[in-house]
Amino acid sequence: MRIHRFRVLIDHPSEAFRDIEIQSDQSFLDLHTAIKDAFAFIGQEMACFYVSDEEWGKGPEIPLADLGFGMDGDEAPALMDQVLISDHIRSTQQRFIYAYDFLHLWMFMIELIGASEALPGVQYPRVVMSMGQAPDEHSKEMDLADGILEDEDPYATGPEEHGYEADDEDDLFGEDGDDEFGGHGNIDDLGEEYR
Repeated sequence: MRIHRFRVLIDHPSEAFRDIEIQSDQSFLDLHTAIKDAFAFIGQEMACFYVSDEEWGKGPEIPLADLGFGMDGDEAPALMDQVLISDHIRSTQQRFIYAYDFLHLWMFMIELIGASEALPGVQYPRVVMSMGQAPDEHSKEMDLADGILEDEDPYATGPEEHGYEADDEDDLFGEDGDDEFGGHGNIDDLGEEYR
């Protein structure tokens, strides 16, 4: 049985990667599980693979579950458990893109870096190299307002504006609570026109 060795690099500042070996007759569901285990992602989030090219363009999709694709008469893509690794090995430099958790959108670049014969008694898939500390699955902040609101909040309120300085506050009404117009007064102090 042919073994394919893939380098799986997470799109994250840590630049962590794992080398995973998998049999050609194993499915993309097996690869999906191996990647999650290798990066210690334990959630049950939606995911998909894209067959890629040398420029990392997204080609045909291999989803984890049927999300209703193909409802307009188009043929629905085959699911991960239905597609074998060997079905999409077109060159010695084959690439795939793996997207995990569509809300946080963890992206992985997968590149074929070798092939060999299976070793007797070895369980595949398996991690054969691990470099860098993988980020926590829940470390990505989910900013649902990203790109919707302006950078500067137009409704933000600054310090209230007053017609006096903070130091003048004590003098605003005078020492006896009288304002600059002669105090609060009472109705009897009003002129004839207000009676």
